[in-house]
Parts: sequence; structure tokens; C-alpha cells
Amino acid sequence: METNNCEELYVQFREELQGVESAAPEAVKRLSAGMAVIRKYLALLRERVIPGGFTDANSEIDFFKSVKPRFYSWLIYYQECYAIEVQVPLGDGKERLAYYAEQLKYIRRFFRQHEFHYQYFKLGAVELDHLWFVRGAAIPGALSPEVPEVDPGFGTAQDYLFSKFMAYERVQAWLLEVMSEPGDGMKAGGWMSRKGVSTRWTGDTCNLIELIYGIYETRQVNAGEVDLSDLMDVFEQAFQVNLSRYFRRFTEIKRRKTISKTKYLDQMRDAVNKKIEDADALPVKSGSLKGGSLKENDKMDFLKGNPYL
Repeated sequence: METNNCEELYVQFREELQGVESAAPEAVKRLSAGMAVIRKYLALLRERVIPGGFTDANSEIDFFKSVKPRFYSWLIYYQECYAIEVQVPLGDGKERLAYYAEQLKYIRRFFRQHEFHYQYFKLGAVELDHLWFVRGAAIPGALSPEVPEVDPGFGTAQDYLFSKFMAYERVQAWLLEVMSEPGDGMKAGGWMSRKGVSTRWTGDTCNLIELIYGIYETRQVNAGEVDLSDLMDVFEQAFQVNLSRYFRRFTEIKRRKTISKTKYLDQMRDAVNKKIEDADALPVKSGSLKGGSLKENDKMDFLKGNPYL
């Protein structure tokens, strides 16, 4: 197998992954769709390797040192990002930043734990390639850290570790990007009313997420031709609130046992109904409206159009 033929395959692979990332903002959907794409392309690579093998040892080394890890590292990256996202604390920005900082410490600790191999990876060294990236090569124990069991037909002693180095560098860059966003992912600024009043969401974030899902599922915006992520983005800006973990919070809504799953929407319905009932019950006496008496039809029109009733 000629490894240079894999470059076109990798371009196709990345295009499909980018499509997944833009179409599936929710962590679970992104993980599921992304893993399907990655496994499809790993299977295609395997089909190229197993039947025909390699023309020489250098081609085999290049494949397991560079080609396969480029694909496989995305599998590890998706799994790690998902694990981080679903456990982000729901508290204030300081709690989330502390959580992200702990994840960075774990990654850096992993690099230190495998410092010899990581430096070999970073420097592009080649001296041990014939041991680490040739299938079936016998490796002295001191040179081989613990790795998952290797598929003898499609794996070598170190291709998994190199894949993990690539993935963890990617995760590290992602974490630093998230931590550098203003307001821990919340867009700065917010919108103002015509009177110059700045609006912030001061209620429970889950309530706003419940409301947005209601708008989305009833197709109230753009005749339903709008992504959920775009709606979340609009409400984030309008109310200066962080909704970046909305999928996890919606999962919590779905798991409610002792209260209604649509608790906030139920409260809204009850509040509006009460407002209507209170307005209907308001007594109107002849001639009691400011400015003199009104005909009965005029009174009804006045009441219907009065925003304070």
C-alpha cells in the first residue's frame, strides 16, 4: 500500500467531520455522528492495509506513525471532549473555569507521564521507528508503556500512543479556547430596549432552555427552518446568559420524576391564564372610566386594548 494515496481520503474524512460538527451542536449527537464517520474511514484504511500489505518497511512505518494516527486521534478527541462536556458543572463561571483547569492539568500530567515518548513524537525522531511502528516487532519492556491490546493486523506498539498525543494536543487547544471566551463562553454585550434598558436573564437557566425548546419544536422562527444552536445563540445575546451546555440541561429536564417535565412552560401557561381571568373579572361601572361615560361597545374595545388590564 502506498501511504501517499491516503491524503485524499483524509481530506474527504475531515470534510465529513466538519459537516457533523456544524450540523450537530449537541454533544451526544455530535459524538454519535462523529464516531460513525471515524469508524467508517478507519474501516476503509483497514481494507487497504490487510489484503495488500506494504511495499516496504518505510511505507509501513509511515502508515502507523503518521497516517493511521491522523484518523484515529479524532476518535480519541471526540470521546475526551464528550466526557468533559457532559460533566461541566452548572454553577458560575469560576466553577467552570476551575473544572477546565483541572482537565488541562490531567492532560499535562499525561504528557509528563509519557515524557520520553512524547519528546520522540514532538521532535520527529526516527531511531526507534523499526521497533514501534512495524507490526509484530519485539520491544524491550522499558521502551513500551502500557497501551490497549494491539490488533496484530492493523496496529503496532505505539500508533495508539501517538494518536493519543495528537488527540490530547487538540483537546488542550479546545480547552484553552473555551476558557478564553468572554464570560466563559457567554457573548459579551447583550441587547438593549429602545429606552436603553439592558436585559439579563435572572431566572433559572433551565427555564430559558425549556422555553427555547418550546419555540423550536413548534417551529415559530423562520417557519421552522432554523437550527436549535442558532436560537440558543440569539437568546444568549439577547439576555446575556450562557447556554453553551443546553443539551446537558435539557437531559436533566427529561429526567424529572417528581415534577412536570415542562414545569416552567406550565407555570407560564398558568400565569397567563390567571392574568386573563383577572382581567375578565374586573368590574366596569357605567361612567366610571376617566374622561366621562362611554358606550358599552366603546368600553369593551377600551378594555381589550388596554395593556394594563
